[in-house]
Amino acid sequence: MPANLPPYLLAFGAGAFYALSALLCKRGLELGAGTIRSLIFSNWIMALFFIPFPFIEGDVPALKDIQTGILLGSIFFISQATCFFALEKGDASMITPIMGSKSIFVASFVFFFDLTGTPSTETWIATALAAIAVCLIAWPKNGIKPSYLAISLGLLTAAGFGLTDALVPELAQKSSPAHVIFSMFWTVGLSSFILLPFVQGKFTRFNKRSDKWMFLSCIPMGLQAVLMSVAIGFHEVPAEANVFYACRGIWAIILTAWLGEKIGLFESQIGKAVLSRRLLGASLLIIGIYYTPGL
Repeated sequence: MPANLPPYLLAFGAGAFYALSALLCKRGLELGAGTIRSLIFSNWIMALFFIPFPFIEGDVPALKDIQTGILLGSIFFISQATCFFALEKGDASMITPIMGSKSIFVASFVFFFDLTGTPSTETWIATALAAIAVCLIAWPKNGIKPSYLAISLGLLTAAGFGLTDALVPELAQKSSPAHVIFSMFWTVGLSSFILLPFVQGKFTRFNKRSDKWMFLSCIPMGLQAVLMSVAIGFHEVPAEANVFYACRGIWAIILTAWLGEKIGLFESQIGKAVLSRRLLGASLLIIGIYYTPGL
């Protein structure tokens, strides 16, 4: 078995869980779960998934592990906040394609800062194809008026998440990966208390119709966080793993077509032009996977 296959498969699986979570979350948001409220619950539940991580090492996190985790978690949380500001200033259908540039940012940060997992020529090709593919898959159906502020915030978000993924293997490998990742996601969970004042309406209200989808979405979101963190935190292939993680675009198409109508979403009803663009994007992702080293 190729040496890098395990982290690649973990990242590929993480993409599937992310796509499922996004689908369920979107349904919850459409029914009134609340964007920031959903984010807070998602972060809290996601943090719970990392409770077993300290037991992997068999001891409590050292001060260095906690400090490293706080640094990474803070960058991740700030990137999340930037993403929501971007969505507030621009349409989601415009921000999502911009987020496809994350794989390029990961490879760039690793290269320029000489971090763990220096990308090869094949990796650069794969990450570039993945970025283009995500743009093609996620590009909106109809033209929308661009917001340069939203575009800038979207690029800043992609850069922030890219920096996180680039730093995780570098810093985790210098310490205890399990403890660093545990501290990172608990930082994200605890930082989410800051968002409580920004929730519209009553935070503790429970709407059975919308919240069931919101809470269901938190489970695959937590699972994808675990799989992706292991893929890049325990292995030294952050750029390559992100190529496989980008396959969430393909998963999104498949799950939307299969599950969308069953839960009340009707995005599967798209025109030929959009379908052709998405198929082209999917083909580029497959080519990118072919170029990924270690297979």
